[in-house]
Amino acid sequence: MGRHARSRAIHCARGMNRGNRCNKLHGYLWSLGAHGAINCATTVFILLLRKGQVLLLLSIDNNHASLLRLLQLADSALPIGSIAHSFGLETLVAEGTLAVHQLEQFLADYMQETGRLEVVFCRQGYQLARVRDESAFVTCWPALNDRLSAFKIARESRAASATLGRRFLQLVCGLTASPRLATALQVAKARKTDVHYCIAFGLASSILDIDETLAVLAYLQQALTGLVSACQRLLPLGQTQASAIVWRLKPVLLDVAEASVAAQQWEEECAVFTPLPDIASTRHPNLPTRLFIS
Repeated sequence: MGRHARSRAIHCARGMNRGNRCNKLHGYLWSLGAHGAINCATTVFILLLRKGQVLLLLSIDNNHASLLRLLQLADSALPIGSIAHSFGLETLVAEGTLAVHQLEQFLADYMQETGRLEVVFCRQGYQLARVRDESAFVTCWPALNDRLSAFKIARESRAASATLGRRFLQLVCGLTASPRLATALQVAKARKTDVHYCIAFGLASSILDIDETLAVLAYLQQALTGLVSACQRLLPLGQTQASAIVWRLKPVLLDVAEASVAAQQWEEECAVFTPLPDIASTRHPNLPTRLFIS
């Protein structure tokens, strides 16, 4: 909202009685939005009054609310069961393949491969939410999830991603009334197709008007944090050391997010090579004792 528009709004509010001040000001602000001066759909205006005089007219962008929603959706405490999955790390530790001194480099490589694959699909889910044709969405939604299922070779990791995605989508559907999210859940149930976590995260972020890049970075951050948290239960890894690893790997997450933007040629850009985690995930059901589902 520009300086002149703000001063005119304040002038409009002065002299009004308490009964019609809010209605007239709302109408004026809406007229400004209609002429492009402000965007009333994404801005909340707060009028501070004292004894009938305008003290301050504040504008609060709804992006702040979107940020709060993103922080909640990317929180490790979100009740979808992510704490129960190690995605093969438990096998690597049990077999002596992964130790604390190897962890940071391993996670960097993991995020550059699996992380990049998943945020490419996260972006596709984000963009799919913007498709206006409902029939096109109903067709593309299960196809997108099936495509990612084909990339996930290990059954346990594939099932973990699908379980988390379905629970995430169900949770968000309960938090916000979105016909598109409800349709996504209904189509997945009707066609018995997977709902992968990264795709559902992108879809929900788009519908909740969260910036695409922020959504991708938040997804990478929570994925990395989840893996480090699993390692804290598997390895002699303290909280301070774990936090330091996550901190130092932030440039890797930024690189992965940037690389995913250019992923236009799917067959080339989505190719991943993660034999160690895939084999470990395949062997996980045969461990004598297990802390994690995957």
